[in-house]
Amino acid sequence: RELKRMKMASSTVSQVSSQELDAEELNVTSAVLMGAAHHYGTHCKTQNEAFMECRIESKDPRKCLKEGKELTKCALDFFKKIKGSCNEAFTEHWTCLDYHNQEYSACRKTQKVFDACMSEKLGMNRDS
Repeated sequence: RELKRMKMASSTVSQVSSQELDAEELNVTSAVLMGAAHHYGTHCKTQNEAFMECRIESKDPRKCLKEGKELTKCALDFFKKIKGSCNEAFTEHWTCLDYHNQEYSACRKTQKVFDACMSEKLGMNRDS
């Protein structure tokens, strides 16, 4: 039954070429994403809003490949900036989150150091 449904769905869905899907991927863990979330959200806000608007309006992820690639490109750029300027402070912070089941309250000290580095070296302040 499941196979039949999959066949029916594939006959009504237009195909996306592998070339259209080709993009560098952001290969990070959830602790890394959580540790950077506040700064990332600010840095890639425009791209994220464009992607989400496309997804909501089109209801078809295939129509949002361009916006998705732009968002991924922004995220890659963001994490390269962190690595180049605040890698030690960031590693301490996301490692703390990883060891403490991603509980922000357990990692306020490392967050403070990371936030200070982001402000000083990259001019990125945490969104309040």
